[in-house]
Amino acid sequence: MLGPMRIAGFGKKIIYALLILSYSVPIWLLADDSLSWNSLDANQQHILAPLQSDWNQLPLQRRQGLYRLSKNWDSLPAHKKQKIQHHLQRWSEMTAEQKQKIEQRRLEFQSLSPQEKQRIRKRYQWYKQLPPDKQAELREKWKKSGKRPLISPGNEASNH
Repeated sequence: MLGPMRIAGFGKKIIYALLILSYSVPIWLLADDSLSWNSLDANQQHILAPLQSDWNQLPLQRRQGLYRLSKNWDSLPAHKKQKIQHHLQRWSEMTAEQKQKIEQRRLEFQSLSPQEKQRIRKRYQWYKQLPPDKQAELREKWKKSGKRPLISPGNEASNH
């Protein structure tokens, strides 16, 4: 049988563990709905409205990032808000197949080494600085060749 002092010591350890856990894990991560659409406030739902139909199917990590974005919305410059809204709207207009393809490419990119990610970012910046007609020309060339833009070796961006 355990003595009263031993039980009291064990209870303190549990309390300390719970306190540490409560500070290291946001409370909404412990909830069953893990950031469901209904857990967002009205302003967050307004900001993220284009994602409403997909929200509960998004990976938790993505919902957490969007949640933080919506919490900091008022501090963002107007041009940044406009750009984000544009991307959210485009996402909402994509087919399930297009969304799946993008998610697959995002996961592929995340698995790359930091050096390879940097190389691709640099190539993307090079591409974005081209005139629109040259971008269109390259997109057509990449479609015909079957190469993945900016990722496949041997395309025009490989030297940049």
